[in-house]
Amino acid sequence: MSHLESTLAREKTIAAPWTLLAVLGAALVLALPALWNGYPLVYYDSVDYVIMPFSWDMPIYRTGAYGVFSLTARLTHSLWGPVVVQSLIVAYVLHEAFRLFTPTIANRALIVGTLLLSVVSGLPWVTSEIMPDAFTGVVVLATLVLAFHDGSLPRYRSAALVAILAVATAVHTSHFAILGGLIVCLHAAKWAVRLGIPVLLPKLRMVLVGFVVALGVATGSNWLMTGRPFLMQPSAVLTLGLLVQDGLAKQYLDEVCRKPGPDKPRLCMARNRLPDNANAFIWHDPDFWKLGGWSGIEGEAHRIVDGCLSRYPFTYAWTSVKLMFSQLAMVETGDGMTPMQHFIGHAIRDYYPREMTAFSNARQQADIDFSAANSVQVPAEIASFILLFPLIWFAWRQRDRLSLTVASLVLLALLGNAFVCGALSNPNDRYQNRIVWVAILTLGVGGLRLKEASGDGSANRSRYEVAS
Repeated sequence: MSHLESTLAREKTIAAPWTLLAVLGAALVLALPALWNGYPLVYYDSVDYVIMPFSWDMPIYRTGAYGVFSLTARLTHSLWGPVVVQSLIVAYVLHEAFRLFTPTIANRALIVGTLLLSVVSGLPWVTSEIMPDAFTGVVVLATLVLAFHDGSLPRYRSAALVAILAVATAVHTSHFAILGGLIVCLHAAKWAVRLGIPVLLPKLRMVLVGFVVALGVATGSNWLMTGRPFLMQPSAVLTLGLLVQDGLAKQYLDEVCRKPGPDKPRLCMARNRLPDNANAFIWHDPDFWKLGGWSGIEGEAHRIVDGCLSRYPFTYAWTSVKLMFSQLAMVETGDGMTPMQHFIGHAIRDYYPREMTAFSNARQQADIDFSAANSVQVPAEIASFILLFPLIWFAWRQRDRLSLTVASLVLLALLGNAFVCGALSNPNDRYQNRIVWVAILTLGVGGLRLKEASGDGSANRSRYEVAS
């Protein structure tokens, strides 16, 4: 072994404990909201994920993969299990991202960056919650690291990231759309490199492996839960909810219900009392449940959705654009983190009885006030999205290929998430809050790199930026 090789080996040996401490410290920060609350945070959907590892019964509007992930609670006999695992996964992926962005100060950047994100974003709140939202940003960051690492990423770290990417993608249907969109953009980056555009040349193989494994994990989890292999459940009911909210469903029903004939939609009987909110329709409307709820109305939902698309294609397209931009601005932390004693208390009592006292005494049951946090976080999150545009422009001017590539892909991921969740589902604050923190991270590190570049005339490039 040469003197240089022995020196590098010694530095790695010294750095390893500090890296482990940094990741554990970041994970602790990410779990602080749950620790402060006195118990893991829960959302309306959480009740199903608490029950699924015991009942192996998957409701039509849930994902089997996160139900399987919730086995971490059953195996540890505590709902703290998923929070611990989620915090460790997010902390590790953050560390790998800082190795990509700032390789010389990765450990320090991880601690400082995690603390900053905890103040100006809702990241630790989603990480501390029994929900798949903790993994949305992980999909983006893990993809970036696998696509743009410097070629010296050890196999075990690469395999860990592929496994994390697969699980993170599989736990929510929308994550497949995000990763699929990123893969398309990565292919486009190869074309851009040939045109001389100063972006990094991506490495797609491991990202594609992660996507394929995610398909297997999602399909296998659904098979395990239902006895049927499938990737995703029908979504026409969600789209119908949006059409009810936008008034297109009533417009369509007004046209077809007035025509004579027996083959009329069953929803005709309720067309004059449809609510003006999608959530109110699919969760609380008595007519919706009278017609069979999620499973009973699926066929009719397809018929109405297809009818609206064929009759009002331009109106539907314009409405989708408006919904996407509406979703971009909805980033408040705490969406749905209301008192859950009556909604989920029975599941805690039945499956985690030893934690019932902690759950009942948690701050969430007294209603958490997020107004102070949102007064800081909402402006920071919206500003971070807007400032990605000048960051991309300055990175182009400085020929900082890493900042230009990453900022562009993060911007597209945010837009894609807003379209998938806002235009195809229904705008909710938690949908964009779960991913917008990636923009804050990108903006902070990209700004630091540009500052270094302006100070010494050249950005602090990593080895792979020169080699790509």
